[in-house]
Amino acid sequence: MGIVTGMSNEVYHSTSGISSTAVKSVYKKSLAHWKGEKRVQSAAFAMGTAVHALLLEEDRELVIKGPKTKKSKAFEEMQSSLKEDQVLLTEVEYNVANRIAKGALENENCKKVLRHKDRKNEVSIFIKDPRSGLMLKTRPDLYIESENTVFDVKTTLDASPAGFSKECFRYAYDLQSAFYVYVCNLAGLDIKEFNFIACEKASPYLSHMHVVGPELLDHATHRMHRTLDEIALASEKNEYGTGWGSCSILELPKWL
Repeated sequence: MGIVTGMSNEVYHSTSGISSTAVKSVYKKSLAHWKGEKRVQSAAFAMGTAVHALLLEEDRELVIKGPKTKKSKAFEEMQSSLKEDQVLLTEVEYNVANRIAKGALENENCKKVLRHKDRKNEVSIFIKDPRSGLMLKTRPDLYIESENTVFDVKTTLDASPAGFSKECFRYAYDLQSAFYVYVCNLAGLDIKEFNFIACEKASPYLSHMHVVGPELLDHATHRMHRTLDEIALASEKNEYGTGWGSCSILELPKWL
C-alpha cells in the first residue's frame, strides 16, 4: 500500500504486517510471546494515546474529559458514544494529559518539532521488505522529510539522559528507531535520523529530546534485520517457540 494518510489508528492496527512492536517482542522475549500477545487497553495505554493526540492531532478534539470516576453510568454512556480515534479520560487523567502535553511544548526543541510547518503526523506505511520477504508496517508519530528525521513521543517516568537511556535498552526502543528509519526508506522517504520526545508523566512534567546516535542506530539496524530473519523463518515453518528448551539450570551469577 505504500504511504497512507488519513487512516485511523484502529484500522492501522487491524491491518496485517510486521510492526516494530513485533520486532521488539521477539527480540526481548521470544517468537511465542509475540504470537500469543494481546493488546490491552490499560489506563497507561489510554494516557499515552491522549498525550499523542494532544501533541500530534491537536485540531481534532480527540481527548474527551469525562466524570471523576470510570465506575459511573455517565462514563459508560460517554464511552459508548465516542467517535473514531477519540479517547475518554477521567477528570484527573484529562488534567494530567494536558499537563504532560504542556510540558512537551515548553521544551524549545520539542515544540519546534511538534509544531513544525513541514511535519507529517500519524502517517501509516506498509511496504514489503525485499530482504526478508515480510510485509512491514509502521505509523511514525511524525516525520519531517526536509530534516531527514522521524520522531516518536514517549511518556516516561524519567526523561533525563541517564534515565531514558536505561528505558530505551530495557524496552528495545533502539530497535524501534532502526525499524522506523528502515521502513521509511523502503517507502521512498529520505529519512536518516530518529529522535525520541520523552515526556514525563508526573510532576513537574518535564520533557527532553533524545537523538539516536549513528553508532547505536547502525548497531540496532543489524539486530533488527536478524530479528526479521527469525520472524520470516518462523512464518515459513509455522513454528513459534521460545528457544528455551524444556528445562534449564540456574547457575551461580558472577556478581554474587
